[in-house]
Amino acid sequence: MAALGLAGGAALLAGWPAAAAAEVADNAAELPRGLLSPRGVGAIKAGVAGATAALLLWGLWLERRGRGGELARLRDGLLVGLGLLAAACWLNLFQFHYPGFGHPSDTFHYYLGAKYFPELRYTRLYACTAVADAEAGRDAERPIRDLETNQLTTSAASLAEPERCKRHFSPRRWADFRADVDFLHARVSERRWRRFQQDHGYNATPAWGVLGQALTRTGPATPTQLAALRALDPLLLLASAVGLALAFGWRVTAIAVVYFGTNYAAPYGWTGGSILRYDWLAASLLGIALLRRERPAGGGALLALAALLRLFPALLLAGVALGSVGRWLRSRRFAPTREERRLALGAIAGGGACLLLSLAVSGPGSWSEFATNARTHVATPLANHVGLRTVLSYDPAMRAAVARDATLPDPMQPWKQARRQRFASQALFFWALVAGFGVLVARAGAGAPCWLGAVLGVAWIPVAFELTGYYWCVLAALALLAVRHPSLGPAVCALSALGWAVASHWHWTDEIHVWLSVLTISFCVYTLLLVTPRPTRARADDVVHNSNMDLNS
Repeated sequence: MAALGLAGGAALLAGWPAAAAAEVADNAAELPRGLLSPRGVGAIKAGVAGATAALLLWGLWLERRGRGGELARLRDGLLVGLGLLAAACWLNLFQFHYPGFGHPSDTFHYYLGAKYFPELRYTRLYACTAVADAEAGRDAERPIRDLETNQLTTSAASLAEPERCKRHFSPRRWADFRADVDFLHARVSERRWRRFQQDHGYNATPAWGVLGQALTRTGPATPTQLAALRALDPLLLLASAVGLALAFGWRVTAIAVVYFGTNYAAPYGWTGGSILRYDWLAASLLGIALLRRERPAGGGALLALAALLRLFPALLLAGVALGSVGRWLRSRRFAPTREERRLALGAIAGGGACLLLSLAVSGPGSWSEFATNARTHVATPLANHVGLRTVLSYDPAMRAAVARDATLPDPMQPWKQARRQRFASQALFFWALVAGFGVLVARAGAGAPCWLGAVLGVAWIPVAFELTGYYWCVLAALALLAVRHPSLGPAVCALSALGWAVASHWHWTDEIHVWLSVLTISFCVYTLLLVTPRPTRARADDVVHNSNMDLNS
């Protein structure tokens, strides 16, 4: 596997990775050349992941021959170096967004979406931005996405009736909104600004909005304010790495950092340099770390927070619950452990407090609005979707390269419709596979500590949820299983390297993410089978003893 990962780095040099499309500057002539170009950085990422896999395999080979101490300092030094290089790789070797640390599009959505949520809610961001541009004397006639239907339309209706937007604002708040729109608009090209409003809107949960609204309302948009807000995610990621190192050791943490920094699906270009886009990941990882440190109440509270921030991390709690169910079924006795009881109390208390606070801040109907918005979003296929549903929705005859129709307002509409129809015919099979995978999680986690159940819940995410690829950074948590199963260390790194090999072979984003999903789901199945305890044959005297106990009872 390590050799294949190293080959992936070389193969990447022959093609342009689709992930780079989210990271490049408007003017391609401004891009650096050579190793610091998007293609060069991608090759380095594949090489770092493959080299780490090879290094860890070397260590396992030595251990199995009773020579585990041989060149240990050299191997540890190399692992530290690769981990640090992987962290720099996540930042595109400090090229960030080619150029610039900040992510203008994501900042636009999460800054305005949070700060003006009482007025914009989930559906008025693009329409109100067009009205603000028109009042500032800028050209506001443009294609925009109707966030109620997720269909591409134009700003004409909003401009014809600006009061449909402005009636939700007080005069003071509208003036503030216009000023913030002016500030953000002035920092990007007109072409990029128009592209922003063809995206898919502000999609954070009301729980995310509690802190999001508090932070964005500290003043008008300024370079200093945005720099401070954008610094929060790197600090959260650093805190997560420290927490994992304290709980699992620095070596396992280094492996997790290698996956996080080098994987294809979740590069810096998608959400790096934005506002609190990794709070859910920090809550998930630190929650697992607290469970490992035997702090189940705090761990449960953080995992519940992660679930309220992004929903799909709820599977970490589900993984713990299924492990408990597996143990109860095996022992035929319902008896929650002290750790399980404290975790449940922490999750209920922490999650309940966060839920009540979100209702107080965003209003009693906010979660209902979020659910409506989420259903619309889930029903819209995207080229960078990943997961089992993505695989089952794939029709080679209607891939984007074939189905895309440039004459339509939304060229991808035929492709989206084909995806929906394909999945409709596979829906029952999908849910059967999700349930079957849940059974595997229950078997693998039966009798295991809660932290391990939470990590197994991570392995369930690619099967149960269809997500945009950048959320797959959570799969870095699978590296934590290497503390019990060392062979998973090189396997996780090889998974990252092989993702780049997939990207070098398929050139359309939709196909890349389908085959990346196949690769990752296969890895998750392998992980569960490896972690599942093997049945042991009872000794004859134990069988006789147990039989006598049954008779005496």
